[in-house]
Amino acid sequence: MATIKQVCLGVAVAGVVAGGGSAVATAVAYADSGSPDSQSATKSSGSSPSASTARSRKPAAKTGLVTGPRRSAASTAAPAASTAAPTARRTIAPMKLAAGLTLPAPLPAPPLPLAPAGSVTTGTSLRARTAGVTVINVVNDAVNPTDVHVLVIGVDGTNLRRVIAGDNPNFDALMGDSVTGVASIVGHTTISNPSWTAILTGAWDNQTGVINNIFTADTYMKWPTVINQLEYFNSEIDTMVIADWDVITDIAQAGQYPVDLYSFVPQVPGDSNWSLTDAEVTAQTVAAIGSGDPPNFLFSYLVQVDEAGHQYGGASPQYAAAINRTDTNIGAIMDAVNTSGENWTVIVVTDHGHQPQLGFGHGFQSPDETSTWVIANGDGFDPGRMNLAYSIIDVTPTVLSLFGGPPPTGSPGVSLTTLGSSNVLPDDLDQALLDAIARNGWPDIPTNVALSARTIFASIPYFLDGGINSINTALQGIVDQNIFLISQLAAVSKVVVQVLGDVGVAATSALAELVAWMTGVDIFSAGHPLPPPSVATEPETPPVLVA
Repeated sequence: MATIKQVCLGVAVAGVVAGGGSAVATAVAYADSGSPDSQSATKSSGSSPSASTARSRKPAAKTGLVTGPRRSAASTAAPAASTAAPTARRTIAPMKLAAGLTLPAPLPAPPLPLAPAGSVTTGTSLRARTAGVTVINVVNDAVNPTDVHVLVIGVDGTNLRRVIAGDNPNFDALMGDSVTGVASIVGHTTISNPSWTAILTGAWDNQTGVINNIFTADTYMKWPTVINQLEYFNSEIDTMVIADWDVITDIAQAGQYPVDLYSFVPQVPGDSNWSLTDAEVTAQTVAAIGSGDPPNFLFSYLVQVDEAGHQYGGASPQYAAAINRTDTNIGAIMDAVNTSGENWTVIVVTDHGHQPQLGFGHGFQSPDETSTWVIANGDGFDPGRMNLAYSIIDVTPTVLSLFGGPPPTGSPGVSLTTLGSSNVLPDDLDQALLDAIARNGWPDIPTNVALSARTIFASIPYFLDGGINSINTALQGIVDQNIFLISQLAAVSKVVVQVLGDVGVAATSALAELVAWMTGVDIFSAGHPLPPPSVATEPETPPVLVA
């Protein structure tokens, strides 16, 4: 039997190989030289995602390594739009459509309406961060939470220097009217679920224990989301999530106090680049904002930039085009905000970046992968400023502070509203942001090796789970054909594959957690759970959405 030391040695060797591979792959990318105006990577065609069946663990087909299939499910209906009179507030320029682009109309509403749903120091931040340290703020009793409106837009896998390099007038207008912060998340796993969990809880991956894209409901019992904390703070706060990745809507429904309303938008048939699907998320977001009775807190998630990065690389023309289409979506959403009749605070954030070349995409520790940004727009955020103290883990503390709530327990993040002293007004905002991004670097060798090993081992159960889903989808297709004897054999095979797959996923997940623990993740963390709801206030069971 191998000793612990032998196991550690094996993991270290694997990590060295992984780190070396990541470094070599990214070295190729640095022929790109970090130049924001270099978009000339060799084209490489990617396959379009395919459907897979749902399983009880609800794994996503989204990975930090390659593009995989996504599950399809029924979405909920978009809220009805209305024409509300605008109120006085600072506004950005009206939406500008990129040449040749139009915003598609919302898809026909499905039959069911929205229903009740039941420590790393990172980057070059000017502010020292210590995991597990709670910043104590006084609850603002003067704020009426039901009068507050906060919109968080999640734009997955987007490098800001690529945004600046392209013709993206709506991003430009937004940054010109906002405070923009850039930071590296070096030392944190650059995979989507760990990063969106950090954004939505205010805690890093080594605190929450989230290391891959497999959804784990128990995480959000221990580390409550911003939604959980808002609902616990004041149940009259209306919360809503609209997303085209099911892990996001799963997170929204998790925890003691789940989201009030949610809409999962499945991939539109034939939409290989996810542009039509993102457009539907945008249309539902616009409708919710302009409904006349908008939610107090709205999280809207857009995925196509990340998908383009996986299929073609972060320096590809396709990646730039996906950013350009997302720019159109941002413009439509901000137009709705400006004409809604409500005073909104808008926060736009990404979870990680992308390597320029086609290959791994993200998941490792290159400067392109660890590059993140936060844009804050609204009262108290002065136009055209840059702030290098911002971080993605500040989003949840900021939202809570805007509603007058307490900071999240155990979070090293702080409210962006407290960081005004770090604002600077550069003569050229774009150049100042590019200069700041260029200062992002690699972690030290031990950290790079450890995080590379963590990503590789964490990806094994995820890919295994996706493979099992694909096999079961094929077998189910045979079962559905009701072929004599063949269909019966396929049904038996499906059960066998499921059982063996569950065993394999459990075993590889245990190994991944061991590696995570050895590389600094607190897999035994008790977290900071909220008190359970009383019998009188117990939330309803989340709905089962059907087509």
